[in-house]
Amino acid sequence: MRSYVYRCHPPESTSRERCISLSWCSGCRIYTGTMVHVPRKEALPDALAALPLDEQDRLRRSEVRLISYLDRRTGDETP
Repeated sequence: MRSYVYRCHPPESTSRERCISLSWCSGCRIYTGTMVHVPRKEALPDALAALPLDEQDRLRRSEVRLISYLDRRTGDETP
């Protein structure tokens, strides 16, 4: 089982603490997503930071594409 949490609101937003949490199984390709609370001051790793902004936007617009990218990126790590 793999998971990833990311912020979907800019730093100045009053909704900054609302984040999206994705969890998925690489083997069966079933995933779930939910809104979670993460304190504003808690730093979250940005798995997309190294990508160009247009590619980041493209991945964030589709949970399926985002999970596929994250799964390939972490494919060599133990879940």
